[in-house]
Amino acid sequence: MAEGKATKETFVQALVALCQEKNYDKITVQDISQETGLNRQTFYYHFKDKNDLLHYAYYQHGLQYLVSDELALTNWEESVLKMLKEMQIFHQFYLNTVKSTPKVLTKEFNELSKRLFFRLFDEVDQEGALSSTDKEFYARFLAHGCGGILTDWLLAGADQPPITIAAQLFRFAKDIEFFAYRLYEKDWREQ
Repeated sequence: MAEGKATKETFVQALVALCQEKNYDKITVQDISQETGLNRQTFYYHFKDKNDLLHYAYYQHGLQYLVSDELALTNWEESVLKMLKEMQIFHQFYLNTVKSTPKVLTKEFNELSKRLFFRLFDEVDQEGALSSTDKEFYARFLAHGCGGILTDWLLAGADQPPITIAAQLFRFAKDIEFFAYRLYEKDWREQ
């Protein structure tokens, strides 16, 4: 098992290195295999294609911080900060791949964010005033907004400090919680 993970990481490192030299669109599985010194058969044993490797690379160098079941409103600023710092370190890789294939990162990030926002709405909605359909829609809407912010930040050179972005997203989530509570409190008093 550890050997398989090490081999996968070797392919990730090769992809990251190749993204320093050429466009992601122009990188082939053969290029990746040559960079690692491993054969294509080994590549295909671990990944179904280049985008599958990209998906895995995103989780190894950034998105892994958003996967924890312990992630909640109270601690997600720290996790987002870690993710953004990692993305800043690997900025050229992210910039190259997002320019070529933006849907891979957007899809993964939005799915993770949607789950986080859905949990946020569950935490805030103590009275059960929101339907699952509403929570799903609101979470999806907010996830797309956060995904857009992330993509814009990467495409703009990731120049804005990660702490600034993480703090803004955290304040945004806290504001949602605060205003949702006020709205429910107002509705509750009017009934």
